[in-house]
Amino acid sequence: MKIMRYSICVSLFLGFNLFFAGNVLCADYNKGKTVFRNNCVVCHQIESERAPVSAYHVQYRPKDFTKSSAWTKNLSEEKITFVLTRGQGVMRPVKLTAEDSKALIAYMIHDLKKQSETSSIK
Repeated sequence: MKIMRYSICVSLFLGFNLFFAGNVLCADYNKGKTVFRNNCVVCHQIESERAPVSAYHVQYRPKDFTKSSAWTKNLSEEKITFVLTRGQGVMRPVKLTAEDSKALIAYMIHDLKKQSETSSIK
């Protein structure tokens, strides 16, 4: 009987935590996706969305983060933050609030990176 009560309490506790954490992650996800669309997609097009390829893309070849080749071993949250704040190559620094930057990185790692992992399996 004690085990049953304990199991129910643990289940309820985990359920509430997952529910509220899911809502927070959902808000960050939507915000991160919006930040990516407004600031990054101009150069880092998502190939699956059939965006037209311009001369810029042929010459500079910015990463498509939905491809596994974009996610090298040294591409981490710290590296993305560094590139966002200081720029790299022809990419200039991007002026974002700390909240927008955090949401963008979460979107990139938790969605675009996962897309790249599932597309490389196919």
